Amino acid sequence: MTVKLLFLTEAVNTLLSKSDLPATLTIEQCATALAMSMTSFRRKLALEETTFKLIQHKFLNELCVHALLTQTVSVSELVVKLGYSERATFERAFRSKFGLSPVQFRELSLLGDDKDNQQNLSSIAKNMPPLPDSCQLLLKAKDKDNFDLQRVIDIVANDAIFTGRLMGLASKAIYGKTPNNIQEAISRNLGINAVVNLAVIYSVKDALAVHVDQKLINQCTHAFVTAPKFFQLMRKSAGIDVKFDIAFIEQVLVFSLLGILLLCHKEAVKHQLMLHSLQGIDDLPSLNHHIHQAMGISIYGASSLMLSLWHIDASVIKQLNHLDKVGKQEAKSSRQDELLLFMLSCLYALATGRKDLSELEQKAELLNLDGFAEVKAQLFSNLC
Repeated sequence: MTVKLLFLTEAVNTLLSKSDLPATLTIEQCATALAMSMTSFRRKLALEETTFKLIQHKFLNELCVHALLTQTVSVSELVVKLGYSERATFERAFRSKFGLSPVQFRELSLLGDDKDNQQNLSSIAKNMPPLPDSCQLLLKAKDKDNFDLQRVIDIVANDAIFTGRLMGLASKAIYGKTPNNIQEAISRNLGINAVVNLAVIYSVKDALAVHVDQKLINQCTHAFVTAPKFFQLMRKSAGIDVKFDIAFIEQVLVFSLLGILLLCHKEAVKHQLMLHSLQGIDDLPSLNHHIHQAMGISIYGASSLMLSLWHIDASVIKQLNHLDKVGKQEAKSSRQDELLLFMLSCLYALATGRKDLSELEQKAELLNLDGFAEVKAQLFSNLC
């Protein structure tokens, strides 16, 4: 497995952490402190798939949320560190982004403790309605030798609502030519593996319809059901040179962010903190880091909790655990991990209705994804 060591990125983060005013630290000052020319500094950062601006922006965002969640500094001290001239300006900016004041955000983070929160989430997950018969039959068929197109069609045909959803999804422009019947929808537009994954996602949507904010659940469902086509676009248009297990990665992409819905369940102790975090934190790795800090569980962990109760493929749960460790820097990341995490960041942006995609565009460029502009045009056309 090829791993990437981010020596220079870590060095820049160290300089930022040692600075009393990290917001005012310039790229020139960093290059000088590391005894490097500007040209060499930029080039070596590019080799680590980042820029000084990206590192500093992420550092300041992390600093802001971390300080509020852990109470390491007062709001007044934070204002200075983040480069604001006065507290009122910072509070306006924070409220505009997160939908509440910094003090209110801090108060939400103090509700309950990690143990209570995890027990609460586990109880919610266990009390969710069972998967519909059609979904359970599809999952069972997949585990047996009779998993083929005709078997899938036979199961789906007995569920009029799910059939309608599949026909509607397959008829959308992103999936290609409009199908004439459910057989064409599955065989030509969606694929039998995707149908099983979609059955789970629509089941979750129905089960949580009255427990999760309607706009959020609709946006998340749209992102999840779009994931297989998005993966196909990334492979075809972005020139990805990594050999993926297509069916497996589709599952990972469809299910990885499912935990968002569990964490936003109205009975979850810290669901309000989660909702405001989704609104204000643009970066998926940062969100995972901070909610783990505040709740003792990440999105991937919450997704694994739900999937394990439904006995979804254990290899998917194992992959989510690996991604969790990569995010916590407890495991090295490979090229495939980086690409998978980038795709999940794109799906997170879609699920939360992000309109500013500049950081994703920069990351795509650093990952040498030359076809990302075309992918973005199709995936985010309704947001831009």
